[in-house]
Amino acid sequence: MLLPKIMPVGDLLHRAVPHFYPRRGVPAGVPQGEDHHSVAASAETVAKAPWVNLGGVPVKLMEAEGALREILDRAGSPDAPPLGVCSANLDHIRHFGTGSRWIGTLDPPAPVEWLTLIDGAPLATQARRLTSKTWPRLAGSDLIHPFLAGAAARGLRLGFLGGSEETQKLIASKFVTERPELKVVGWWAPARSTLGDAAASRRLAREIRAASPDVLIVCLGKPRQELWIAEYGHLTGAKVLLAFGAVVDFLAGNVRRAPSWASSHSLEWAWRLMLEPRRLARRYLVEGPEAYVKLRTASSSDVEPRKLLSSAAYAVPEPVPSRAPGSFVPATEAADVAVVVVTYNNADDVGPLVASLRKEAADVSIKVVVADNSPDESTLRELAHHPDITAVRTGGNLGYAGGINAAFSVAGEAGSYLILNPDLRVEPGAVAAMLQRMDEQGAGMVVPVLLDDDGSIYPSLRREPGVLRALGDAALGSHAKGRPGWLSEMDFDTESYLHGHRVDWATGAALLISSAASEAVGAWDEQFFLYSEETDYCHRVRSAGFSIWFEPAARMWHERGGSGSSPQLTALMSVNRVRYAEKYLGRGRALAFRGAVLAAEIARLNKAGHRDAALAVLMQRRWERLPHATRTTTAATP
Repeated sequence: MLLPKIMPVGDLLHRAVPHFYPRRGVPAGVPQGEDHHSVAASAETVAKAPWVNLGGVPVKLMEAEGALREILDRAGSPDAPPLGVCSANLDHIRHFGTGSRWIGTLDPPAPVEWLTLIDGAPLATQARRLTSKTWPRLAGSDLIHPFLAGAAARGLRLGFLGGSEETQKLIASKFVTERPELKVVGWWAPARSTLGDAAASRRLAREIRAASPDVLIVCLGKPRQELWIAEYGHLTGAKVLLAFGAVVDFLAGNVRRAPSWASSHSLEWAWRLMLEPRRLARRYLVEGPEAYVKLRTASSSDVEPRKLLSSAAYAVPEPVPSRAPGSFVPATEAADVAVVVVTYNNADDVGPLVASLRKEAADVSIKVVVADNSPDESTLRELAHHPDITAVRTGGNLGYAGGINAAFSVAGEAGSYLILNPDLRVEPGAVAAMLQRMDEQGAGMVVPVLLDDDGSIYPSLRREPGVLRALGDAALGSHAKGRPGWLSEMDFDTESYLHGHRVDWATGAALLISSAASEAVGAWDEQFFLYSEETDYCHRVRSAGFSIWFEPAARMWHERGGSGSSPQLTALMSVNRVRYAEKYLGRGRALAFRGAVLAAEIARLNKAGHRDAALAVLMQRRWERLPHATRTTTAATP
């Protein structure tokens, strides 16, 4: 039987519930028109649709007719930027809401504009609390049939991305009999490895562009579909990209829709859990409650326009234009980037690092300042082969924080400062990619991907230290890597290293800091001789109002272990974690944090160095025996 070209809105939205969202700059409660079932929603009504913040996610509150009209109109608009459409439920808040890994990744500026609609009973109820008005829940599975009817009527060209080849064949065969008038120009079922590879994703986007779809229906599941659209959607040429998750399974008949009685009582989640318990149990029973708490505590009737720092904030005077490609700018002159390196017996490492930086200097003006903490002259002799590098002898071993401060004292003016370990090698284009991310997001700091010698990605991203995370790390260490983020300081999820997003902090091997953030934050805290100094600095960057972003297109190879290892260094690592907790967590939480760190050391007493670490955490009088800043000679400055 042919599906109706127009599905009555009453049938489409049998789950009407209250909600209300203020548009950016428009107060919540703007009237949407009293006739919720009008088929011809006016353009004025669509324009006045309010936005609200639900759990940290800006959502536009619309009726079904208005949402469909906006989607279909944009699909036929040749000049507007591409529009990404998604529906927000608790799972969306978990991925993109307050405190989530991907918060801010869909915010402007971006090549894709986002329309986020409401879905899920908890969000609809929260919206009603904010606006005193009931709005329909607009899931992709609800919108797809009237959208397909409208797309056919307007002659739009459609493409489907996601789902298995078998599922796509089922849908295609159904369309032949049920929607013969529909124009489907392509079906793509990429492997997960393709979606996680930037070059492969760009090739996929070019292939889609060659088919010229007006609308691309993307069914890859959250958050992968939104992240892929945000990064590559504009390359597909599609004017609208619908992030509609499981829609392919519904269209193919692989998954049954919840009966009306379950939908009307907000029990669709229970229905889906019954059908797919293994896949959905964690989402609904473990992660759902956490997202619900965010929804109740981080929602508001205002969506503030995002205040971006102007790119002029990072502008610096142009360096002398006649400099040879690959050469460095003197420390006395302004540059786009001032590279800051702290060395300690790194004579064998600095050559490869400098060589990789010279390739970057072909497109970006760079100056390099090295602060040497070494006890002998070997590193400085190696650096003497590079007269365009400024080398500073610190006069002792000031540690990483002290060395950075010494280098900054002579680094001079720059648009940003790139702190690098000496045992790094920078891949071509990494510096430019970090600068671009900083400029686009108005970020105060950007961090790259760190690769081990075997080419594997080192999990360098971290979450803010806390008592529960310290306990989780003490009990599980590097095991159970899929545990919730509130039980792990380290981010082990491979997906986190495939897409750009905000982070709390990252290991200090490579950090690009804007001049504005550097000026606002000031010197590095030298009480952290080694370890936790970057945790402290990143905390201060965020406290000063700047964001920290991870940029996956910037790749650097890191040997690691440049600081060496010893029982004293193992103890210093744990002690500096306690120092950090005492600085920021308050007396009670710092004491609990210290207990968690001690528990971690006791659990690892059989490993080298952890006995010393446990004793140091337990007895503060031992702290003064640990490595600390020493000065043996007068510092030498250029």
